[in-house]
Amino acid sequence: MDAPTAGPAIPADLVISGCTALLHADPDEADPQLAAESVEFREDVALVIRDGVIVDVTDSAGAARLESAERIDGRGLIALPGLINCHTHSPMVALRGLVEDLPEQEWFNDWIWPIESNLTPRLIELGATLACAEMIRGGVTCFADHYFAMDVVARVVDGTGLRADLGEAFFSSQGPEGRERSLDFALRRRDSAGGRITTSLAPHAPYTVTDDDLAATAELADRHGLLVHLHAAENRAQTDTALARNGRTPIETLRRTGLLDVDVLIAHGTGILDRDLPALRAATGRTGVATAPRGYLKFGWDTTPVRALVDAGVHVGLATDGAASNNTLDVWEAMTLTALVQKQAERDPRWLTARQALRHATLDSARAVGLGASIGSLSPGRRADLVLVDLSGPHTQPVHDLAATLVHSARSGDVRTTVVDGRVLMRDRRLTTIDVPSVAGELSELLPALVDRGHGKRIQEYDM
Repeated sequence: MDAPTAGPAIPADLVISGCTALLHADPDEADPQLAAESVEFREDVALVIRDGVIVDVTDSAGAARLESAERIDGRGLIALPGLINCHTHSPMVALRGLVEDLPEQEWFNDWIWPIESNLTPRLIELGATLACAEMIRGGVTCFADHYFAMDVVARVVDGTGLRADLGEAFFSSQGPEGRERSLDFALRRRDSAGGRITTSLAPHAPYTVTDDDLAATAELADRHGLLVHLHAAENRAQTDTALARNGRTPIETLRRTGLLDVDVLIAHGTGILDRDLPALRAATGRTGVATAPRGYLKFGWDTTPVRALVDAGVHVGLATDGAASNNTLDVWEAMTLTALVQKQAERDPRWLTARQALRHATLDSARAVGLGASIGSLSPGRRADLVLVDLSGPHTQPVHDLAATLVHSARSGDVRTTVVDGRVLMRDRRLTTIDVPSVAGELSELLPALVDRGHGKRIQEYDM
């Protein structure tokens, strides 16, 4: 009796062949300490993609025999998991460069919060669309957004093809309705855009949201299986003020209100103290911290204590914050700055290494936003979110160490192609889903009404 013959291989939707790929040796290892350096590079890799998923990581010869609807020649290019912007406010692109060289209290109270009261749905849409274009061009395939009018941002994400975790921000000054709107958005929109949109509850911060509201948020997050995304211990001054007023740090407030017993994403954390580390180690939920070093340098803040957080089992992801403070949504730059600033802060040139920085930019960022099982690694079974990088420019030659070249020599402009969920959103530096001149032109026409502060209103008071 003859042995049964194998049936024809199922055609692929996309095959990227001939590239050198950054692979994680242990993409399912959850311990940040054990996994810190576990990235490797493999040459002549072919990535086989079907239904938005990486179904095989093979070699070019193996992939050549497959039928595929689309092929990309990756020879001479480096394939990386797409970068993840773990904390931003995408519509604030409309305020890029408007207010500079001020301390944060004056920056918020006299400028940003008065101007934000002028935002309209159309301005939010244009700002978010321009932000998505910038991130796609910079190799970002997923971002965690914390802002207002998130239904508008969700429509933008759906149309542009990016992946995002979205949270409708609220203050206690809005009353219970603010928290209810955040929950309503999270439940309506999660798993939308073909699964590319996940959602969070988004209290603004412990200094603008009461303990009772934070505790209620923790209960809702636990009940509905939602991530909580908020600002906390943004800088040392906030922590000192919280200690003087309440006798506890912002992180201790998160523990007291139950937010460390659910999955939480903390923005910034430059004011996290040594006394906070036991609470973070004891957290029963998954804890992530998003670090955005460029903005801290501008405001004269300390930096996020990445080494101590990793030792405490916290997943530290990279971020840009909003373009109003950071000026750019360039996560590649955030990766470079994180590696450099941490060396200075620790007075240790061995921390962070280039491989550690790449890990934070990819899989650790995915874990920080709660998506480590589906993105952040070029592994079979994960969603096909990836970028192709060209290192042929004079600023990246010669290449002695590929990790060092990517972190310390390459730039976001070296990203040639961006793929999300198996769909090409940028090919050879050309965007496929966004008309940037049209968006930027309309936004420019609306700027005079946006930046008017004559109304005397502000959406909140910053008094930390």
